[in-house]
Amino acid sequence: MNEPDPINDDSEEDTHDADGLFDVYFEYNKILRTWFVAFGIGGPAMLLVNPDVAKALHDANSLKYVVTLFLMGAGAQVIGSLINKISSWYAYYGTVDETIIDTYFHDFARWLTCQFWIDILIDIITIAAFGIATWNMVVTFGIAG
Repeated sequence: MNEPDPINDDSEEDTHDADGLFDVYFEYNKILRTWFVAFGIGGPAMLLVNPDVAKALHDANSLKYVVTLFLMGAGAQVIGSLINKISSWYAYYGTVDETIIDTYFHDFARWLTCQFWIDILIDIITIAAFGIATWNMVVTFGIAG
């Protein structure tokens, strides 16, 4: 099943269709968030269901550190989702109720929805936290195992 490629489409149609490009961004964003959720749940879940893993990390004085890192990564994603949800709602609501268009909240929400760096910063925090937690687990099991 070949999906149309809005970036590399050589047809006579506009090759840089904004909606098509946003759809590609949105799809990759969903995939990345799914991986973050799975990894953010999988790490702590492994500690809960496998007492040997938790004991090895505890004995290496890394258990609290690893748990904190997993929670920090997951928390960053929750905060990012909350920021996106609230700003998107205010931006949307301005199309329904024009009385809020000139309010501070609507202007700030519109500004937030255009700030790609916030999503990237949150993703970097998540990747770093999960990466460091995973590295600590690998090192612990390399030493303990």
